[in-house]
Amino acid sequence: MSSSRKKTTDIARPVVGVDGVNNVVRTLFAYREPTFYKDLASAANMNEVYTSQALSASRDVGLTKLAGKRGVYELTSQGEEYARLLSFGKESESRELIREILLNNPRWSEIMTFLRINEGIPRDSLDIVLEVERKLGKRWSPSMRSKIASVYSSILSYAYLIEIEKGKMVSQIGLKKLEEKAEAVPEKVERVVEKPMEPVISMEGFAEFRLPDSFIVYVRKDTAALDFFEAQIKKESMLTPWVKFVRSKIEKKNE
Repeated sequence: MSSSRKKTTDIARPVVGVDGVNNVVRTLFAYREPTFYKDLASAANMNEVYTSQALSASRDVGLTKLAGKRGVYELTSQGEEYARLLSFGKESESRELIREILLNNPRWSEIMTFLRINEGIPRDSLDIVLEVERKLGKRWSPSMRSKIASVYSSILSYAYLIEIEKGKMVSQIGLKKLEEKAEAVPEKVERVVEKPMEPVISMEGFAEFRLPDSFIVYVRKDTAALDFFEAQIKKESMLTPWVKFVRSKIEKKNE
């Protein structure tokens, strides 16, 4: 006999927490254009499988999207702003933004409903997984359930949507004054990060690689300049896949 209960299929179920999400978002922001996940893995010095999972998680959150081809990602408009806040060290603002994104993301609506129903009530993080598994009609292994529960806790706590108290999560979805939860940032530091250094000369005709808070590299968009630059760096450098990526774009443009 078939069940008359309609199953939901579009529920976010990331398997990588907020640290991995932030890492790939920062790296994608440095590339400033759609990028293949393997190139991001090399640039971020991460395992390719983990990078793919982190990008999938960032897509679940609403920070990235597929850019036409399988495995090629780009930032959403909200993801662009989120990455910019991260690059300026604005953690409180980035956490408030991701909270707003999750509250309005249809893929997280079932999870938000669970948090509203249980606001202020200590619950085991596995309870969310139970609800999601039931609605998806899935049967995950105990290890997968624990992993997803940990990821939900990571993302939701970062977004000020839950607090962890004595091993239990407590919904904060109705919290009105986020500034009371935000970490205080010294005024002196705020003044410094609000004025990032920018090149004063025109960079038109140059390819750019930007690693927020670390460095910016500009290389002229021609094969001779790329060959010279590549000869100056080590083969295992995080810049190597970027050089190959820029060269392939030049070659395609010249075809």
